[in-house]
Amino acid sequence: MRKIFSLRRSVVLAILGLLVALVLPATAASASTPGKLTLCSNGGFDSYAEFPGRGGFSTYIIPAGTCHTTNLGGSVIEQVNVHKGNGAYIGSTIYNGSVGLVIVTISGPSFYAYMP
Repeated sequence: MRKIFSLRRSVVLAILGLLVALVLPATAASASTPGKLTLCSNGGFDSYAEFPGRGGFSTYIIPAGTCHTTNLGGSVIEQVNVHKGNGAYIGSTIYNGSVGLVIVTISGPSFYAYMP
């Protein structure tokens, strides 16, 4: 009887761990606010964002499976280029400092972006 409870407890803990791992990145991603860019590397690869209108300024390289928020400020619409950590270009989107932006990389490689 004790083994059954132990096995059941292990399964429940494993499921809870998986749920926490899935929910935490989403929570971090939804935390973006005006003047901030949140980049989440969820595609199984490192990534970074580059701002050509700011002289090529770029974020840190964000490790796979993590998110990072950068305080950019600004009130104009500007281009953002999204790259894999090795420099390979993935695509572009726009950043509006008045509302902020969340970028999430996904396998492909690709990404999606949304305003919080």
